[in-house]
Amino acid sequence: MEIRVAVIGPYDLLDEVLCIAATYPALAVLPIGYKDVQEVKHIVLQCKDEIDVFLFAGPIPYQIAREHIGDPKPMVYLPYNGTSLYRVFFQLLRESGTLFSERRLRFSIDVLNLEEVEQRLDELSIHVDHMYAMEYQLNQRAEDILRFHYDLWTSKKVDAIFTCVASVYWELTRLGVPCYRVTPTKTTIQDGLQRAQIEGRNFQLTDTQIAIGIINIENIVKKWSASEYELQRKKIAIQEILIDYGEEIQALMNWPDRNEVIFVTTRGVIERTTSMFTRFPLLERIDHRLNISASIGIGLGRTANEAQSKASEALSKAKLGDGGSCFIAMHDGNVVGPLGKEFHLAYSLRSNDPQRLNAARKSGLSIGTINKLISFCQNYGSSQITAADLANRFGVSLRSARRILSKLEQSQLAEIIGEEQPLCKGRPRQMYELKLQM
Repeated sequence: MEIRVAVIGPYDLLDEVLCIAATYPALAVLPIGYKDVQEVKHIVLQCKDEIDVFLFAGPIPYQIAREHIGDPKPMVYLPYNGTSLYRVFFQLLRESGTLFSERRLRFSIDVLNLEEVEQRLDELSIHVDHMYAMEYQLNQRAEDILRFHYDLWTSKKVDAIFTCVASVYWELTRLGVPCYRVTPTKTTIQDGLQRAQIEGRNFQLTDTQIAIGIINIENIVKKWSASEYELQRKKIAIQEILIDYGEEIQALMNWPDRNEVIFVTTRGVIERTTSMFTRFPLLERIDHRLNISASIGIGLGRTANEAQSKASEALSKAKLGDGGSCFIAMHDGNVVGPLGKEFHLAYSLRSNDPQRLNAARKSGLSIGTINKLISFCQNYGSSQITAADLANRFGVSLRSARRILSKLEQSQLAEIIGEEQPLCKGRPRQMYELKLQM
């Protein structure tokens, strides 16, 4: 399967990238040029559904895309490093003749790491009177870089300007300022294409992982006290919703028994339809049209058996509450849920962290529960908790929550620090401080 790569950069760089990309038969390259780097966000939005990976001709367009596009597709960029300087230094020396043999060089430079620039100057035995550097930082704009260079030039503090930003180079050249363009070397472009190939292949493999979902309506059936006819009408209405959903995501749907529906699709479809595992529209539809709740577990795996097993794990977590929740269990042991709730957790059922493993051994709790508690504290913004908080957020009974906190207290991983009076009548709740390594 070909890997579709969008190469996004200034027009004058695309030809060189395309020439080198021709030696990578696994890549189907879509070249997209721009004059203004701010065009990048619109370019990415237009082509994101047609490609597998983005390759940007520098860190600035890459950062713009990362900030404005919430797309899960991989993005890589061509870094500017010290080796890119050799060409422009030789160009400067060739054009200046004996100018810099008579006096030391004064110049400004952007994006590149200052230490790398100094190292290349030393290697080439170029003597510098003064160097003004504007290293790349997040949220840096081309306009800021242009102003940095132009102000130095108009103040007569520099004799030459080196820039990695195409739009800055074009504008300074138009203004008659002696400016030299730093571009990626062939080796840098080759490395970037190789990284794009690896990222694209990984994305394709991940995107095509099998996803199996189990929708359980057992709790719903138990709650209905209507006649058998009304019960059947409700179940038919659910079937219609599920058939529409299956058609929408092109999933295989199966209703093996009265209380469960199974659907089969791919991880890529689930990522897109859940907005990267944050919400599950099907639950919202069932609740809106029928005013009922369902429990849904989705498993992601490399084989059908693995995905089915993970779906069952996820469903068991969704059923711990009163329904109306969806959990996703992944092949690497990570669990996310409940989707669509204001407060949801992302944690792993596995760990190789010695401190977490030690906490699990000391308390007698599973490593999954320890990870879940840490995720809870990070999302909650506090390590102080009551049994009622834990029961509500974990979707377990109050008794189970008390048992978890009691085990943590007995193993010195939690301590009682106070009490909380509930709004309604009742005994004060004990407040615990968790002592888990976050």
